[in-house]
This record gives sequence, C-alpha cells and structure tokens, in this order.
Amino acid sequence: MNENDPRRTGRVIGTWLSAVLCVAVDVVAVFAVVSSWSMVPRAAWDDDVLTAISVSALLAIVLAVFGGLLRALPVALHWLRWWWFVVPGLVLVAAVARWVWLDLAYPE
Repeated sequence: MNENDPRRTGRVIGTWLSAVLCVAVDVVAVFAVVSSWSMVPRAAWDDDVLTAISVSALLAIVLAVFGGLLRALPVALHWLRWWWFVVPGLVLVAAVARWVWLDLAYPE
C-alpha cells in the first residue's frame, strides 16, 4: 500500500477517531470511579453522600460497559489493539467493587 491508498487513509482516520472517542469516554469513566471512591459518608444516616456514591459508581459501570462496546468494532477491524480493553475493564472492576462495598458497609 502506498501513502495515497484510500484504504490506508480510512484506516488511519478510523484509528484516530476510535482512539479519541475511547479516551474521551475513559476520562469521564475514570473521573466517575475516582469520585465514587473519594466520597466518604459521615455515617449510615448520610443519605445524600451514599446516593452520590451509588450514582457515581453506577455511572462508571455504565461508561465502562459502553467504552468496552465502543472498542469492539475497532479492535475487530484491527484499528486498535486488544489492550484497549484494559482501561474499561479496570474501571468496571473498581466501580463494581465500590458499589458492592457500599452495599456491604451501609445496608439499608
């Protein structure tokens, strides 16, 4: 393939577009999971913080799943490598861990 081949140009554009979208989703997901771990309720009666932690962890879970699904086609087309699934996987594990910990530590 030479530099002017339309397939090569499409692959480069697809790679960059996929990477930018995935990084944008990852930044928001990481922010959500970090914020859920950084919030500390004062006690079991602190419903506002407990709700904020739950919502933040749920948002991180949804974004991690969405980020993983967003990568499926680019990875299948070899625009991105398999290791692009690592970040949403780690975010998913951290968010589920926070959600489960919250449920075990502060049962209703």
